[in-house]
Parts: sequence; C-alpha cells; structure tokens
Amino acid sequence: MREFRVPDAAMQGSLHCTYLVAYEGPAEDLNAWRGYYLAHLPPFMATMPGIRELEVYARLDWVGFLPWPRAEHMQRNKTAFDSAVALTAALNSPVRRAMRTDYSSFPPFSGKTTHFPMSTLVIRP
Repeated sequence: MREFRVPDAAMQGSLHCTYLVAYEGPAEDLNAWRGYYLAHLPPFMATMPGIRELEVYARLDWVGFLPWPRAEHMQRNKTAFDSAVALTAALNSPVRRAMRTDYSSFPPFSGKTTHFPMSTLVIRP
C-alpha cells in the first residue's frame, strides 16, 4: 500500500464516503503501467476538491489451497471524502476531467476498470 498526502486529511465525522477503483489488467508491461500511474495519477487525485484519503494498492501474490476464486487485479485505489455529496463534486470537477484525459495516455492494458462508491463508518475503541 502507498499512502499519499492530501491538502486536508481532517475527516468530518465518523461516517464518510469511500471510493474504490480496481484495474483488473493485465498490462502489456506491468512495471511500465504502474510506473506511469504512480508518477501521474496520485498528483491529480490529491488535488480533487474535498479529498481526505488517498491510497494505492499493488497486487499481492500469495499461496493458498482453498477452492475460492482469486481476484488478480493489478491495482486498486482508495479515496475518501466527507460525504457522497463531496465525492460527487470531486467526480464532476476539472481535476477529474483532467484525469480522464490522462487515462488515454496509460501504457497498454486490458480488462475492466471498476468503480465502487460506498458509505464507510469508522469505529474506534
């Protein structure tokens, strides 16, 4: 996991909106794809209005013998916002439009890119 700084990480309250993005892959060259992504996208994402958290997760290879299907996504991202309204504003921002333009410059990859917004309740003892 890689955590990236955002301008204001002070989450407002214990209920917030988490936005997960998964890149299934594969990439023609995973190292080139991940290198491009890490150099270009986190700087964009960190400037999204209202962003409170930014994390990028790389794939973990593991050994296991249970008969469950494996998800072998090449990367997943997590961003968090104070509310669904704040997430919607960020997704409709000029920053997001710039990110979408940059998407066409990614090194070649295939597979789906999925997006999952969800409510998150933080519980601390």
